[in-house]
Amino acid sequence: MPAPGAPAFYLDIGEFQGADYARNAFTAGTAEEAGTLSELLGLAVGHRVLDVGCGDGRHLRWLAGRGVRGTGVDVSPALIDAGRAAATRAGLRPLVELEVADARELVAWLGERAGTFDVAWSLCQGALGTSPVSDPGVVAGLAAAVRPGGAVAFTCFHALFAARHLAPGDAFDTVGLVHHQRTEVRGPDHARRTTDLWTAAYTAREAAALASRAGLEQVSVRGVEPGAYGRRSDGEVALDDPEVLVLARRPAPR
Repeated sequence: MPAPGAPAFYLDIGEFQGADYARNAFTAGTAEEAGTLSELLGLAVGHRVLDVGCGDGRHLRWLAGRGVRGTGVDVSPALIDAGRAAATRAGLRPLVELEVADARELVAWLGERAGTFDVAWSLCQGALGTSPVSDPGVVAGLAAAVRPGGAVAFTCFHALFAARHLAPGDAFDTVGLVHHQRTEVRGPDHARRTTDLWTAAYTAREAAALASRAGLEQVSVRGVEPGAYGRRSDGEVALDDPEVLVLARRPAPR
């Protein structure tokens, strides 16, 4: 697999798809995902959300339509450009700020913005999964972004699902828990490109440990899939759940 400091595989895919990112089937779950998280995390008008690995900012646009301010970062300039254009068309630019940044350097990017967000999240493996070596730093960045008492949410690729449902040609490292596959990505004008995906995967216990290692207090862990964040209760993770959702909070001063 690529070294931890190698360019994230998300970069090539984002640059290839650009505005066509919105045509991916998983984007159909945007409203359910953002709506479920809004309820679970108690989001309200005026709250500030940081979306790390935001793609084209689809979740932030949904939130902005309900008065929540959002900042999104993604490693792909093409996806950020597409997100800014979509927010402008929807009249949401005052509430949606998008910037190019690598999630693995989130703490440095935050600077004076550290501790100013009510919620920070990374969804649909938007920032996690590049490497089991660098993933803890991404979660540490999410923790640093929120105020004391603020919430953090992130999804990880579920290791048990990955091993259980290997497709022809896939490989799974049972020691490092890294899943490899060759997948076809579709871009503008029906262009197609085959690319390698190397995704770090986690059991529910390991996903929760990422939060604990970042100094966060775990709130819940549950199994999810795109468009179905609300189908499980806290502590429910099935073998056939492709992702694990962790909800946590930054401890408040005592």
